[in-house]
Amino acid sequence: MTPKKYNLDTSLVSLPGVGPSLVKIFNRIGISSILDLLFYFPRDYKDYRATSYISSISINQEITIKGRIIKSELIKARKRIYEVVIDDGTGTFKLVWFNPIYKYLKENFLEDSWVVLSGKVSKSKSSKNLQIINPAPENYFILEKEPELDKFSRIHPVYSLTKGLTQNRIQKIINDLLKNINLDPLDFFDKDFLEKYKLEKISKSILNIHLPKNDDEICDFLINDSLNSSIWHRSIIFFEFLILCLGMKERSFTKETILGKSHSLKLNNSLQERIMNIFPFQLTESQQKVLSEIINDMKSKKQMNRLLQGDVSSGKTIIALLSMAISYDNNYQSAIIAPTETLADQHYYFLKEYIDEESLIILKSSLSLNEKEKAYEDIRSGKAKVIVGTHSLFQEKVQYKNLSLIVIDEQHRFGVLQRKLMTEKGDNPDILTMTATPIPRTLSSIFFSEFDVSTIDSLPKGRGKTITKIINKESLEETYTFIEDQLNKGRQGFVICPIIKKSKLDEFSNLSDVETTYLDLKNKRFQKFNLEMMNGLISSDKKEKIMRDFKNRKIDLLVSTTVIEVGVDVPNATFMIINNPERFGLAQLHQLRGRIGRGVKDSYMFLNISNQEDSFLERLFIFKEISDGFILSEKDLEIRGPGAFYGAGVEQSGQFWNLHLANLKRDLSILKLAKESADSIEDFSFYNEKKKLIRHIVIKMWGESLELTKII
Repeated sequence: MTPKKYNLDTSLVSLPGVGPSLVKIFNRIGISSILDLLFYFPRDYKDYRATSYISSISINQEITIKGRIIKSELIKARKRIYEVVIDDGTGTFKLVWFNPIYKYLKENFLEDSWVVLSGKVSKSKSSKNLQIINPAPENYFILEKEPELDKFSRIHPVYSLTKGLTQNRIQKIINDLLKNINLDPLDFFDKDFLEKYKLEKISKSILNIHLPKNDDEICDFLINDSLNSSIWHRSIIFFEFLILCLGMKERSFTKETILGKSHSLKLNNSLQERIMNIFPFQLTESQQKVLSEIINDMKSKKQMNRLLQGDVSSGKTIIALLSMAISYDNNYQSAIIAPTETLADQHYYFLKEYIDEESLIILKSSLSLNEKEKAYEDIRSGKAKVIVGTHSLFQEKVQYKNLSLIVIDEQHRFGVLQRKLMTEKGDNPDILTMTATPIPRTLSSIFFSEFDVSTIDSLPKGRGKTITKIINKESLEETYTFIEDQLNKGRQGFVICPIIKKSKLDEFSNLSDVETTYLDLKNKRFQKFNLEMMNGLISSDKKEKIMRDFKNRKIDLLVSTTVIEVGVDVPNATFMIINNPERFGLAQLHQLRGRIGRGVKDSYMFLNISNQEDSFLERLFIFKEISDGFILSEKDLEIRGPGAFYGAGVEQSGQFWNLHLANLKRDLSILKLAKESADSIEDFSFYNEKKKLIRHIVIKMWGESLELTKII
């Protein structure tokens, strides 16, 4: 057997036809190694197996033909038209482009070259020739020599392209690579493992996905979503997920990820005790359990890295306050970071009720220069012991004297790299990450292996029920009558719109906007009540005043965008109308629902739908019937994919985990199997025999991403 020229560590520039300029093009689409190129799988396939001669084809027929280019030119008519005429010896056929990219066609469709193409045949009224109009690049191949149609008549892969990359070029490079590379290192699964999980060899799967055989069931060409369902695709998807899960598992057992800290806190209980004595509610059993877990972490010599997840209005903020009080009692600093100034202000005013003003400070972008400089100095000197802020706290100029605890609220609203900047402040401070968007248990068990996870799984006692109803414009007047009754009883509420101003775009023309809705309700329906509007464009000072007035019952009805999605705690708010709820995901709707139902009275949410398509209604009926945020998060994962699970930032491009073929939404069932196999991987002899090789592949596929998992 001839030895293979390439292996998994070969550089891209070693491949024929791949120079520095093409490497830059590859990098743009996420290809930086041989392994990336192997895993750059086709996005589609074209079935070229049924071939025809030009003389035998007819109108509306789907064809695959070949021909020599006998004419290639721009026709100067009223409209720019580019024509290519081909001849296969039995007849002639036209390719026609309207408003063409002239240079590309002229440079590629050269006379005496050969073309193999597929598509649907048509015929114009003014022409005797049969033709294909505006053929897509993936539907034709241009060759210098006459191709043997029998050899060409097969299933052809179609790859995603970018500027500077053509189908012919990427196919030639990948085909050459597959002929000359040793794929044996990827075949570490033994026979028992393959049979248990119904998989094929990875080398064989790679070859069959890139170069499917004519009798292969690579996909059903009559069904659009059958593309990734073949045994070859399933095996690669499983492989990707397993390698990722093994990477997570390896990091969770790596000693260097557990950092020591210079501070070890004692439970002095002075401030914490005072807070507990004046707090109006008793902690639930769930809150007490979570607080005990946090206290044990803070007393330890190891850095805490704990995720606190709890449903909306479950009482996470008081846990954060009591945790910060421990730091305060030991004369250390603590910081709580919120994604918006509105939420930061909410935290500041909540903490202000329990912490003396000299020790408490807020840092945010809307402060004046003098206010910021004073804040920097108070933080640097240690005068500020409890710091509240937004992204401002990430800045290099913010220097802490003795930071011992960082609380990151609504973690999914920050990018991973932003969180990394903050966690590098101080001397390995304890990290408490909070989220009110419950993370699906499936993903939590996989991606949060670096965290100790605490869950507040019960709501405080004495809360009223929250009833969710689906309405439309026919029942809106009846809903307004109900709301008027609520307002007459002294209750408050929200009307939520997806956009601030009426849009001029057709796509958004039917959406309710804050400005129009506010004026309509204020001037017509609810004239005798106090209304205000709120959105992200309003200044921080005005937002602060609006929220203070709303909490103090000076405002009856708040018309707003989703800027009130988190952090608004008004127990007297008992109703909410959401216009165009089909524009929001289940998790976001659940967050909004959490702004009501925080008092003893029953609360009501009205979903005012404008789109009554079955797919939208099905999702909203799920939301109506399910109030448990954890169950809803699983449903949202199934329906919309992971979405903001990772948080804002570079990872939302979809390339953070660089999943090539696998898809977290579509392939959730395969992910679960991969996680199950990763948990019991030591039971398989191949793992223990090839552990070094497997670790090498883990690092090649996920190395840089795994470095960020401990703060995801």
